Amino acid sequence: MNIGRFKALNRTNLLTVESKNLLALLQMGILGTQLLLLLGLLFLAAKQNVLASRRPTMAQLVNGETVYISEQDRNFRYPQVLRKVVSDWTTLTFNWDGTLTGTDQRDEGVLIKAAKKKVPLNTWFASVMLEPTFAEASLKELADLVPSTVFTGKTRAVTVINYLSEPRQLAPSKWQVDLVATRMVMDRQTGASERLPFNRTFTLQTVEIPRSPLGDQASPVERKIYDLRAAGLQITDITPYDPNGGQAGGATKSPQ
Repeated sequence: MNIGRFKALNRTNLLTVESKNLLALLQMGILGTQLLLLLGLLFLAAKQNVLASRRPTMAQLVNGETVYISEQDRNFRYPQVLRKVVSDWTTLTFNWDGTLTGTDQRDEGVLIKAAKKKVPLNTWFASVMLEPTFAEASLKELADLVPSTVFTGKTRAVTVINYLSEPRQLAPSKWQVDLVATRMVMDRQTGASERLPFNRTFTLQTVEIPRSPLGDQASPVERKIYDLRAAGLQITDITPYDPNGGQAGGATKSPQ
C-alpha cells in the first residue's frame, strides 16, 4: 500500500470539500444581497405609488378659508374654474346699477377714449379677463352699448345665467364653454323693462398666474386686477351660440 499517495489524495478531497462549502456560502451571501435589493425596490415602488395616488392636500389660509391643493400640469385647469371665469366675466360686464359694488357711492364710470363714452367700473374690471387686444375692441363696443342713464341711476341691468356647458378642450391649454343667459334692462323711472338673450361660446386659454409684488400693500384696484387673473386664464374669443343648433358662426364678435 502506498501510504503517501493515500495521504495526498485524502488532503485533496479535504480541500475540495472546503472549497465547496466556501462556494455555497458565497452563493447564499449573493442570494441574500439580491433579496435585500429586491425588498428595497419593492419598498421604493410602494412609496412612489402612494405619492402618485396621494389625494389633494388641505390647507388653511390666514383668513380662515380652507382650500385644497394638488399638483397638476401647468396648463391644467379644473372645469369649475373655467366655468367660473365665464360666469364672472358675464355678470361683471352686464350687471349695472349705477353704484360701486358694496357701497352707495355713485359709479362715475371709466372713459373709453376710442368710443368717447364710459363703461361702469365693473365692466372695465371684467375686461382684464380678456386677451388685451380683444379687450380694447370689446370695451369700445360695450361703451356704445351702455346707456348714459346707467351713471345717473335711472337704468339698471341684471344678467341671469341659465346654462353653462362643461368645457370642451381644444388643445392642452385651450377650451370652449357655451353660455345661455338673459340680460334684463330696467328703466327705474318708468318701470319699463327689456329682456335680451345673451347666448355665447367663450374660448379660453391659459396664461401665467400673476403675483403682486406689493402683496397686501397693493392698492384696491391692483388687488382686484390680480384677483381676476388668479385663475391663470384669459378669454380670447366670444362668438354667438345657438342653443338649438350649436355654435353659429366662427368670427370674433363683440360681447353684446
